[in-house]
Amino acid sequence: MLDIGWAEMGVVAVIALLVIGPKELPRTMRQVAHWFGKAKGLAREFQSGLDDIVREADLDDARQALNATRDFSPNKMLSDAIDPTGSVKEEIKDIEKTAKSDAVDDVETGEQDETPQAAIVKQPAQVAPAHSVTPPPAVPTAPADGAGPGSSGSAGGAETDPSKQSA
Repeated sequence: MLDIGWAEMGVVAVIALLVIGPKELPRTMRQVAHWFGKAKGLAREFQSGLDDIVREADLDDARQALNATRDFSPNKMLSDAIDPTGSVKEEIKDIEKTAKSDAVDDVETGEQDETPQAAIVKQPAQVAPAHSVTPPPAVPTAPADGAGPGSSGSAGGAETDPSKQSA
């Protein structure tokens, strides 16, 4: 700390004994100890004040970082990245103003475009969903010659297939 060895301490003690005297030495030592204690207290208070200042500075940095995250807006960051000058946004506003003023002029003058416009359907048509439509039941059909499903198809029992006929 102060780099004082035992030899230096002995020299200081002898000089203090000679200068102050043996009768006043204990009271003087108490007074010096009291001053050293006060100096240590002031140094400790100064150090804690510096620590508080550093802690507050760190808290201010943390507070600023926290406020930066609170003000985070992805829409703003995206718009700044896509259109940093804001020219596209201004053009869109100009187009909207022009469209609104044209619409107001058309309504006031009663003009209609000659081009046909499609009608806007506000409600969808009533259509049954695909899963609710069932096909009609299959009805067996009878042959035209009146024979039933078990007959060979001819009244006389002869085969009508030309490939099976014998000559």
